[in-house]
Amino acid sequence: MAPNKIAILYGSETGNTEDFAKILSYKLQRLHYPHTLSTIGDFNPQDILGVRYLFVLCATTGQGELPRNCHEHSFLDKKNKTLWSVLKRKNIPEDFLKHINVAFFGLGDSSYPKFNYAIRKLHTRIVGQLGANEIFDRLEADEQSMAGSNKGTGAGVESVYFEYEKRVLEYLMTKFPKRKVNGQSMERNAIDDSIYLQPKSYLCLADKEDDSEEADVIVNEPLKFSNDAAIKYGKVIKNLGITAKDHFQDVREFIFTNNDTNIKDQYEAGDTASIFPCNSDTSVQQFLETQDHWLPMADKPLKFTNDVPNALKSGGVIEPLTLRNILKYHCDITCIPRTSFFMKIWMFATDVSRMERGEGQLEQQRDKLKEFATDQDMQELYDYCNRPRRSILEVIEDFLSLRLPWEYCLDYLPLIKPLYYSISSGPNDSNVQLTVAIVKYKTMLRKIRTGICTDYIGHLKEGDIIRYNIHNNHLIQDQYKGNPMVLVSPGVGIAPLLSIIKEEPQLSKNLQLFFGCRFKDKDYIYGETLERWDKEGRITLHPVFSRDRENSPDTKYVQDVLWKLGSFVTDLLVKEKALFVLCGASGKMPIQVRLTVIEMLKKWGGFETDEAAAAYLKEMEKEDRYLQETW
Repeated sequence: MAPNKIAILYGSETGNTEDFAKILSYKLQRLHYPHTLSTIGDFNPQDILGVRYLFVLCATTGQGELPRNCHEHSFLDKKNKTLWSVLKRKNIPEDFLKHINVAFFGLGDSSYPKFNYAIRKLHTRIVGQLGANEIFDRLEADEQSMAGSNKGTGAGVESVYFEYEKRVLEYLMTKFPKRKVNGQSMERNAIDDSIYLQPKSYLCLADKEDDSEEADVIVNEPLKFSNDAAIKYGKVIKNLGITAKDHFQDVREFIFTNNDTNIKDQYEAGDTASIFPCNSDTSVQQFLETQDHWLPMADKPLKFTNDVPNALKSGGVIEPLTLRNILKYHCDITCIPRTSFFMKIWMFATDVSRMERGEGQLEQQRDKLKEFATDQDMQELYDYCNRPRRSILEVIEDFLSLRLPWEYCLDYLPLIKPLYYSISSGPNDSNVQLTVAIVKYKTMLRKIRTGICTDYIGHLKEGDIIRYNIHNNHLIQDQYKGNPMVLVSPGVGIAPLLSIIKEEPQLSKNLQLFFGCRFKDKDYIYGETLERWDKEGRITLHPVFSRDRENSPDTKYVQDVLWKLGSFVTDLLVKEKALFVLCGASGKMPIQVRLTVIEMLKKWGGFETDEAAAAYLKEMEKEDRYLQETW
């Protein structure tokens, strides 16, 4: 079977769907099914003509949109078209994909208005409009277990994925129960789980003539990044804490400018900047000491056996290529490990010399790691990793029997991905301003946890150089510029709204800002600026402080202030066709705001029933007049 006949294509924003795609790929590899695994954005559009069996896994982001890696190449190659841009063309024949058999898996969160819209878009286009044949009904997973295929079951998204995997494997095994080896037909038996599947390209010593650990070639050259022409370099010009020092959360006003004064970044209100972080030297050294057989190789020059993997090119590949540099700039060793990590490493639990209780303890560790890799219930994995937020580094420190091969580290260790931050500066300002909440907290393990990117930003100083990119989101459509705008933002959700307010000429002469925080004297970020704009008539400010009764005696949250001004706000939404923009943390807040708006429409908008009010809000969403940017 040709390797391009079967394709697994995925779109993932946070990594969950990517992990499911990798698990499915891993299962197909073990069953000797040659196939292609790729993001939708990186898949060569011409190759779709050779595909016969297509498995699409996709999450939903933003306003019911496809994740970035569906419509962008991983290293922002703008010269070549993506598969999705080709499939969206109007002049494609209705039977263009009739040669393809396809199955869909969607991952979404029903607390967002447009639940699983991305996979539905793909399904409609690929099957409904271009003629592909659906193998089985689309499966949709819900993080809340309130909708989709796991509605009301209490089961997590994993249960839906494993059902999808089961159906895919049953279909392929029924279709192709045998395989050919040297022209001979034989049963399709899976490769033993204990055998590691070597990736197509992996690391080796750059000097092949001397691959001994005693070789004394040590790299000590200036660092640079190659293979990503789209990457930009910025110089930090401000990194200022804007919350009180005794407040539980450290929020930064972070400003940088392009290091090349000849380049002017182009962006609009609602656009984002992606920042490429790295691990601390301390974490890297800790990892190397845990895998002490890596230490002699840590600073020696390396190369790839078969070219640089595409996934590594986003943000540039570190040079010189050494284990220490790879761990620092490419491997996310402080993230919470996913199932695919355990699938690929459990068989390396072989070092009995570090086991105090000998072979018995070795077998115990090996069995536990395998359980994390294969147990579909995943409760043990959740309790060990997710609940205490345990990192890969800590897992390796716990399981000292692991003796990982450094050559394959880029296969089993997840890659560091850029983090996206809403831009707070006015459009096209050369000084790009971000509003960043530094992630720092304690878990049940009593250890301080930090986010890799915010920890990186938190330690940056004026003059430091960062790698970044600008991404255009086209948040506000041209036809709404000039309409009244209702801007709602608890906390750092104000970041994109600042850019809307700062745009010149002003997007609207009627900007109503509902801003919420805890205390006026602790986390009222940009408070002086907001009040100055209010006095100048640039905005009408409606602040609320949830734990400050002196300054907010009769309201607690942004939805309370919306309700208090319900008649006025509803008139803006219904009679004046105002744009409603909600930004901030996901979870309960956007749900409560949405319910409040429905009640407002019912009471003051002339809609007599919940259904009529909800229908009007859905129409606003369809028209991109109710925008929710939550994370």
